[in-house]
Amino acid sequence: MKFAVDLTRLRRAAGMFFLLFLVTLSVPAEENLKEIPTDRLIKAAERGEAPAQCELGLRYLDGKGGLEKDLITATRWIREAASQDYAEAQYQFGRCFARGKGLELIPSDAVQWYIKAAEQGHPKAEYALGNSYMNGFGVAQDEAEGIKWIRKAAEQGLAEAQCRLGGCYLTGDGVEADASQAARWFRAAAEQGLAEAQCQLAYFYFIGKAEIKKDAAEGTRWLRRAVDQGYTEAEYQFGKCFAHGRGMNVFPGGAFQWYKTAAEKGHAKAEFSLGICYLDGFGVKQDTAEGVRWIRKAADRGLPEAENRLGVCYLIGEGIELDREEGLVWLQKAADHGNRAARESLDKVK
Repeated sequence: MKFAVDLTRLRRAAGMFFLLFLVTLSVPAEENLKEIPTDRLIKAAERGEAPAQCELGLRYLDGKGGLEKDLITATRWIREAASQDYAEAQYQFGRCFARGKGLELIPSDAVQWYIKAAEQGHPKAEYALGNSYMNGFGVAQDEAEGIKWIRKAAEQGLAEAQCRLGGCYLTGDGVEADASQAARWFRAAAEQGLAEAQCQLAYFYFIGKAEIKKDAAEGTRWLRRAVDQGYTEAEYQFGKCFAHGRGMNVFPGGAFQWYKTAAEKGHAKAEFSLGICYLDGFGVKQDTAEGVRWIRKAADRGLPEAENRLGVCYLIGEGIELDREEGLVWLQKAADHGNRAARESLDKVK
């Protein structure tokens, strides 16, 4: 009898070992998908495992994991997973339609796949669907419906949705403006490390908005977190902190360097501020020609204050050959964009 008992135990152990062996062949939890070697992922996808199919499709989509970029194969695998009602694949398939990547750009089809995933509680799909309603992308514009889906994603902790909802409360876009709610959602996203939200929260501290007391030092700390992530708007704002002594001592050289960092990424206001630094010799050796070059970049992007200053430069020959007609053209552009100084200048010179 003792032998029989031992044999039974041996059989059970062998069965457990076999089950463990099968588990190791299967794809682990979704959060580990990106760590799975491509050859193993292919086998799992061919067995019909939806998470593996979706991840394999994404690798083909971007040419990652040792695979050559192949949009047709990518969308085939993602579609396979989506057809199994796998929410992540449905969301990603919607994105393919939204971006025209591997599929024809069809906004309405993107929305339909977003809906499938969003109804399963997929936060990124909820956010994408909310934005679609807010912008009228592939569906009739409906701000109330958009806010509903963005809020669902925000309440699930999606930082991008939290930041967007904060922005809606700040501007009254789709909801009644509420600075307290804006601050709440910006903070939630900022604490998750989202640079845009950190920059927005810093603004609240700089001006003392809602329940947040004015605290320039705290604002600078939040801004620095966004700067450390290379967020361009934060880099520009950090330059302003150095220029105006906001939360720190005035340091022209620091202002110049941060304006330059943001300007080289194409930030219009940073380009304009950098141009002013060169014109005035603020934090850098004066170079009016270089100043006009940067101001023109911002003016070409339609920044009204840059259009105005470029017009003035032409009118007085600062950093550029005097050209009254060209100067008036730029002043008129600035005036048309609502720049008061340009309108006043036009009244004087005409």
